[in-house]
Amino acid sequence: MKRLLILPLLLLTQCKKDEQAGGAPPAMPIQVAHPILQEIALTETYTGRFTPIEEVALQARVSGYLESVHFVEGQKVKKGDLMFKIDSRVFDAAAAITEASVKQAEARLSLAKSSLDRSTNLVEKGAVSKEEFDTRTSELAQAEADLFSAQAGLRSAKLDQEFAEIHAPISGVAGNFNVTVGNFISGGTAGGTQLTTIVPHHPIHCTFEVDERRVLQFTRLFFEDKTNGRNGEGPEVEIAVSDSDSFDFKGKIDFSENQLDRSTATLQMRALVQNEDEFLTPGLFAQVRVPVGQPSDKLLIKDAALGFDQDKRFAWVLKEDNTVEKRYLQTGQLSGDLRIITDGLTKEDQVAVSGIQLLRPQVPVAPTTVPMVPEK
Repeated sequence: MKRLLILPLLLLTQCKKDEQAGGAPPAMPIQVAHPILQEIALTETYTGRFTPIEEVALQARVSGYLESVHFVEGQKVKKGDLMFKIDSRVFDAAAAITEASVKQAEARLSLAKSSLDRSTNLVEKGAVSKEEFDTRTSELAQAEADLFSAQAGLRSAKLDQEFAEIHAPISGVAGNFNVTVGNFISGGTAGGTQLTTIVPHHPIHCTFEVDERRVLQFTRLFFEDKTNGRNGEGPEVEIAVSDSDSFDFKGKIDFSENQLDRSTATLQMRALVQNEDEFLTPGLFAQVRVPVGQPSDKLLIKDAALGFDQDKRFAWVLKEDNTVEKRYLQTGQLSGDLRIITDGLTKEDQVAVSGIQLLRPQVPVAPTTVPMVPEK
């Protein structure tokens, strides 16, 4: 048994002697790269939602029975297209009655004018009293007022006839109709029957909320002449939809609220997106990437070259004696696969981009310099 225990010890001792005889272990081959200096604009990403630039809840202006529907649910309609028709026979009859009233008023006015003309000649000859002349003058004024009232009634009746046909007030996509033919429609009031909705998809808005800290940051940038604030054109933003990490859509900020919401301490902002192909639909969630200030030169390295030490981030930096040191860095946001370095590196430094899990301080390495981003 003792012989079995002694044998491994002898082997281990022999290995140490061999190691000492052969010198230090070979240097670890690694790849190193210089940081990239690139002009880049810092951005912030917010959760938003697409909303229509306008929306109409279509209602009738008159009450009556629905006679016909002239559109297909869920399809596009153009401004001015006929969408619903209400039975107009009641309005046609009312218009005919008021038109007759106009003609009667015109006849009474003509008679009143003739009577006044005769009274004018007779009063000059003393054949008619002044009281009778005043009566004829009053009758003419009353006839003129009656005609004006009848004409106003006719215009109102013709409007009712016109309102019996309900046309699209805007272009967009129509919703489903809430009332079928034959039902009574209540119109002309705020609580009237809603017939359908129309929502345009091109262009479209994307609204999002900016927290108080970022609002102050944007404001400071404005006072440092790094943004236009509310003046001039709004900055362009990039937008991604919920099924993609790619910011494929572009928009331009065209509105920011005039005060923060007191309950959430956020400021509502809005971007206009052209959406020519109408791929985007109101109600979709979005990620909105907003530029912060003007583009400037930033130092970047591969995000994969960074390690974590609790809440700190570090990189292995090559030293002159071909060993590496762990250097803690201040980092910024991602730009693709690259991470912005705000402090701790210079563009002359060389950062290990391979084998970083195996590296240790003072361990010899055999570095090979490669580009931080491979050439395409």
